[in-house]
Amino acid sequence: MDTMEAETTTLYELLGRHWMVNAPVTGALFDPAGEAVAFALADGALAIAPLKDVEPPQDRCRIALDEGRPTISPRRKAVPPLTKVVISDAPPHLTSLGTSGFLATDHGRLLHVSASGVTRQVGNRGSAIDLVASRHAGGILAASGGSILFYDSNGDIGWLQQRAGGSASAMAISPDGRHFAIGADGHLLVRAFGPRPEPSVSYELGPLSALAWSPDGSWLAVSVVKTGIVLLRLADSRIVRIPNYPGAVSSLSWSADSRVLVTSGAYRVVAWEVASFNEELEQPISLSTGSAGFVLVEAVDMHPARPLVAAGYDDGRVVVGRIGERDELVVKPPGRGAVQALQWSQDGQHLAIGTSSGDVAIVTFPPHIFK
Repeated sequence: MDTMEAETTTLYELLGRHWMVNAPVTGALFDPAGEAVAFALADGALAIAPLKDVEPPQDRCRIALDEGRPTISPRRKAVPPLTKVVISDAPPHLTSLGTSGFLATDHGRLLHVSASGVTRQVGNRGSAIDLVASRHAGGILAASGGSILFYDSNGDIGWLQQRAGGSASAMAISPDGRHFAIGADGHLLVRAFGPRPEPSVSYELGPLSALAWSPDGSWLAVSVVKTGIVLLRLADSRIVRIPNYPGAVSSLSWSADSRVLVTSGAYRVVAWEVASFNEELEQPISLSTGSAGFVLVEAVDMHPARPLVAAGYDDGRVVVGRIGERDELVVKPPGRGAVQALQWSQDGQHLAIGTSSGDVAIVTFPPHIFK
């Protein structure tokens, strides 16, 4: 990774567009059309920013002829304001439905919000919606009132599954769309996608906070509150437990080739080599990534195409590092609250950042910065 020189301006200011939204950020999502990113806020609003930048960093880059070192000049124009849309009086859950825009929850309602902030209702469950998750083939799942509902791309209910238990704490759909996993009442439940729940598998693991399928569908990563993580391979019911994290593991992310699982919850980025899950080892192999410190990693997200991981810390710092290497690029210095939302765009050019103090940003990386 190349660094860029500037006399007084930080990389965060040079590459990023940032705003203060006066509420903690609870999530971030790029829309499928690649036109905008939405930040879900604790006060029930969405803050929407366009991806198009009138002064993109690549237009402000210069390469020194004598040394070949890249430099970047500061912005000349002010960054346009965000579009803020009031959705609810509670933090909205956020996912995508269709080919553009965002889907947000307002208690029992499902609202489609365009990149420009136009809102329309696409469904009304009545009872509160615990979680939503999008399916690659189209449509979404919604967990509500002890049931799982599938809404198609038009917002119509396709089928409903009943399940025992209370509110859902985590949900994820397998990459092939044939199964979904849900955490509720200390159990992990895996069911077939469709109106009939069979086959169904249940594991008693304790309270769950996050779920993530590997892109090839082989493994399901599970974050268990106060316990660490559990890896489940459904093909042969193999279970790998990795306990003793110093903090809560609230963020899980897989590499595009399914070879590496990256997690938060430690004082450095934790990257697990998936091949070692197949071996009878007391502890799977961890790939040393980035530098260790005294502040917990709160959020991680793997680059969609490169062996790079973005990590956000409790003190507000954001870094990008290469898996298995100690060098890292400091994208955002500490400050402005803990990082609670972190996501790469589908093309890997942009990184969305949101903090507990209401600082939101889109950081855009010039093509040559990662070699």
